[in-house]
Amino acid sequence: MRSVGRWILGVVVTLFVVTFVILIGVSVAVVQRSPLVVSSAPNQLDGADSVNDLLSQLQNAFTQRSSNHVIHLTETQIESLVGVLQRAVPNFSGVVNVTEVGSTITFTFSPSSVDLYFNVSALILPGDSLQIDYISVGDLSLSGPLMLSFAEKGINYWTKSEIATIALTRVERVTMRRGEVSLHTAPLASLLEELTVVSNNMGVQEETELQTLAAYYLRYISGRDLALSKQPVPLIEYLREGMARAREQSNSPQEAALHNKAVILALAAYVGHYRIGSLVGDLQPDPTKALKPRAPAILLARNDLARHFIISAALELLAEQDMSWAIGEFKELMDRGTGGSGYSFVDLGADMSGSQFARVATMPEHAESTQNAVARIQSDSDIVPAIKAFPEGLSKQAFTEKYGRVDSEAYLNEVAEIKRLIKQVPMYQKAHAEGNLINQIEAGDAGEHK
Repeated sequence: MRSVGRWILGVVVTLFVVTFVILIGVSVAVVQRSPLVVSSAPNQLDGADSVNDLLSQLQNAFTQRSSNHVIHLTETQIESLVGVLQRAVPNFSGVVNVTEVGSTITFTFSPSSVDLYFNVSALILPGDSLQIDYISVGDLSLSGPLMLSFAEKGINYWTKSEIATIALTRVERVTMRRGEVSLHTAPLASLLEELTVVSNNMGVQEETELQTLAAYYLRYISGRDLALSKQPVPLIEYLREGMARAREQSNSPQEAALHNKAVILALAAYVGHYRIGSLVGDLQPDPTKALKPRAPAILLARNDLARHFIISAALELLAEQDMSWAIGEFKELMDRGTGGSGYSFVDLGADMSGSQFARVATMPEHAESTQNAVARIQSDSDIVPAIKAFPEGLSKQAFTEKYGRVDSEAYLNEVAEIKRLIKQVPMYQKAHAEGNLINQIEAGDAGEHK
C-alpha cells in the first residue's frame, strides 16, 4: 500500500515538473526581448480622413442589409485605425502590409516598465472565405485555420450565440491588390439580427447602481423647466441643475463622486447623443423614444462645443485612460477630408476640457467641492478656457502646410497651450496644485508623442 502511495506521489510530482517546464518553455517562446514593430502613430494618422469613405461603405452595407456588398479597405485606412489605437493604448505598436498574394498584420505590446515584448503577426490570404495562413506569437507558429476555429467557437460560447459563425459565412470572397483588401459580403441581415441576440445575452442582468442613478438624473433633468426652453440653453445651466441635485443626494465624498459620474453620463445621453447611454445600460424611460431637450445645449455659444465637452467627459469615465483624447484627435483628423468641417483645435480644446472636468468631478477628494463650484458657476469660462481663438476649419492641405504631422513641434505647442489654459481654470487649479492630475496629464503627453 505504501509503495502505491509513493508511485502516485511520484506521478503527481512528475506531472507538476513537466507542466512547469512546459509553461516555462512556452513563456520563453512567447515573450521576446526586442519589439517586432516600431511604428509611428503620427505617420499612420496622416490618412485618417480616408476612413470617412470606409464608414460610408459600412453604413450603406448596414442600411441595405438584404443586398450583397463589396467593402474596400485600403492599407491607409487600416493603418489609420491602428494609429488611433496606438495613441490610445500605451506600449502598443502595429503595422499592416497588403499585397496581391496576402496581407500581414503585425503588432507589438509591452507591459509598462518591463523590457519584454509580446510580438504577434498573422498572414491573411485571398480566397473564397476568410483564410488565415498562420498566427505567430513570439517564436511560436500556430495554424491559422485551427486558431480561427478556436476563435469562432470561443466567441460563440462567450456570447451564447452563433455570431462568429454567421460573421464568417457573410464573407463570401476576399480579394487583394497592393494596398487594398476587398471583402465580398453576403447580405448582412442575419448578422445584424444575431447582434441583437448578443446584445440581449451580454447585457447587464442586474441593474448597477451607476445605471440606476444615471437613469434617475436623466429623468430629473429632462423634467426641469430649462429642458422645455425654445431657446438654446447653456451647458453650464444643465450642469448646475444636475450637480445641485447630486449635492442633495450624496452624503460622503465617495457618494458625491458616484453621483457626479451619473450626472455627467445622464447629460451626455441627453444633450450629447442618446447612444452614450447604452454604454452604461438602459437609461431611457421609453426605449423606443429617447429623451432630448427642446432646444440644443450650447457652450461658448455653440452646440457642437457643448456636445464635444459632455461626450468627451462621458468617454473619459467609460473608456481607458487616453482613449477619449485619442478619439477626439482622430475625429478632428478625419474632418480634414473633403466635405468635413476641417481640423479644429477649438473642438479639441472642448474635448480636453470635458475630460478634465470629468476627472476632477469624480475624484472623491474633489467631488463635493466640484458640486459646490458648479452650483455657483455663472460663465462658460468656469469650465472651459478661452479656446475660440485657436485655429479651426483646417483642410488636410492647410493642416499639413502649417503643422505637418501630429508629432511636430508646431502641433504639440498648440496642444500644450490648450492644456496650459485648462490648468488655469479655477475649478481645476486646486487638483493640479495638489498633484492629483499629474499622472493623467503625463500619460496624455506620452500618448501625444507616440
